[in-house]
Amino acid sequence: MKKGFTLVELIGVIIILGLIAILAFPPILNAIRGSQKDISDASKEILYSATNLYVNDNMNDFPRTNGNTFCVTLETLVQGEYLPTSVYDATTGDEIPLSSIVEVKYEQDRFSYNLNNECVENIIKPNYVDNSGANAPELDTNMIPIKYDGTNWVYADTTQAWYNYDNKEWANAVVLNEGVTKNIGDTITEDEIALWYVWIPRYKYQLFNANNGSVSQQLINVTFESGTATTGTVKCTDAVSGSGSSSQTCTNASNGNWYTHPAFTFGSEQVSGFWVGKFEVSGSTSKITVKPGVSSLRSTTVSAFFTAIQNIRSSYSLSGDSHMMKNMEWGAVAYLKQSKYGLGTTDITINSNSSFYTGGGSSTTSYKSNTGQSTTGNVYGVYDMSGGAWEYVMGNMVNSSGSFYSSNAGFSSAPNAKYYDKYTYSSDWSTHSRGKLGDATKETLKSYGNSTGGWYDDYAYFVISGSSWFRRGGYYNNGSSAGVFAFDSNDGYANGGISARAVLIP
Repeated sequence: MKKGFTLVELIGVIIILGLIAILAFPPILNAIRGSQKDISDASKEILYSATNLYVNDNMNDFPRTNGNTFCVTLETLVQGEYLPTSVYDATTGDEIPLSSIVEVKYEQDRFSYNLNNECVENIIKPNYVDNSGANAPELDTNMIPIKYDGTNWVYADTTQAWYNYDNKEWANAVVLNEGVTKNIGDTITEDEIALWYVWIPRYKYQLFNANNGSVSQQLINVTFESGTATTGTVKCTDAVSGSGSSSQTCTNASNGNWYTHPAFTFGSEQVSGFWVGKFEVSGSTSKITVKPGVSSLRSTTVSAFFTAIQNIRSSYSLSGDSHMMKNMEWGAVAYLKQSKYGLGTTDITINSNSSFYTGGGSSTTSYKSNTGQSTTGNVYGVYDMSGGAWEYVMGNMVNSSGSFYSSNAGFSSAPNAKYYDKYTYSSDWSTHSRGKLGDATKETLKSYGNSTGGWYDDYAYFVISGSSWFRRGGYYNNGSSAGVFAFDSNDGYANGGISARAVLIP
């Protein structure tokens, strides 16, 4: 009988035990590591809470722009007394190096925290926003923000002040000619610009003549709205027909109540603002331009203007919705002009240039000396809204059957409803009650039913049978009858004295 193990047997046992140990050790190690991770996480929560307090107390140093990354050392937190002088692990008692870094990220509109000693800061400066409450301009593809330095326009840094509605400095942006490239801070000359736009931020206004009355020109109270919020209490819907005395039905439409301007409803979409052409359109129907010191495009039917302005999008690789200005959009610009953010109660000076030069002169810089023709009284506003050429707008009276009435405009079918404003049929130009709140027709009359009864004695002829299209602004030789509140009717044909204007919704 054997009384012990042989050497071979002992070696075999040792090998077997070794294999068992090798197989068993990783799970044991993982369990230990798991325990250490739990301890580490408990300590991290303390550090993250301290960092969160630090961020909240120093918010100006942490701009809330999605994608921003900040690096905060424990030493910074200690110096700010958000942590004690020495930092220890909450469970093990081991000291944590003060050189350790908490990575702070702003994503999905909130801050997140993570210990990361390889943290790299990436801080995107937030875009400038003025104190007026106006929505910041939304730049479309290929649009460049510009700011006037007193002599020239320069490529604006959007993190710095480049507009100020309180100072009547409306935001301007341009699309450059093909092949022209610029960097922030570079001067941009008028000759280098193909398209020039001005930003009209979303707003509500206080009703002042809601019930078909006569009122003298006055300041219009305007309050900018945030984002696409609708804060006005007045609500209006179309009530357009082949006969009648009105084109809409409204609730709460009493003087003193607030109405979110309907130009900021585009079809089923609420928009934060829109870009309006700074000047009447120029160029050709094959390629529209919007620039100063050139003869405006005329002798074009409403349908040809409509198509050409829509084609701006493809011609200049824009991603937004380019369309011919609607009657209601004209009203939105006119009301902003009549507010404290524009010329207010000062009338716009007429563009009396008989050659229909945009901005009032043949030089590309003539508009700089013709600032009275601007909605703001300075170079930041919208030009040619008084005189120059009349401007067709997408405002159409239905026929006596209540259907789309192209007349001589050239449309074979009705455009999409979001691209034009509809009005009730009549054969009487003086039925101003067919106007709509916000479109600068029936509200802005100091003599109701008078052909020159608009504010500042502007023309006030409503659309009628045979002339189903609105034209706005007046002719270069209409004198005081021309103006931003002037309106008249036409049949939509190609007329040598009528131009149009472009709008872009980004």
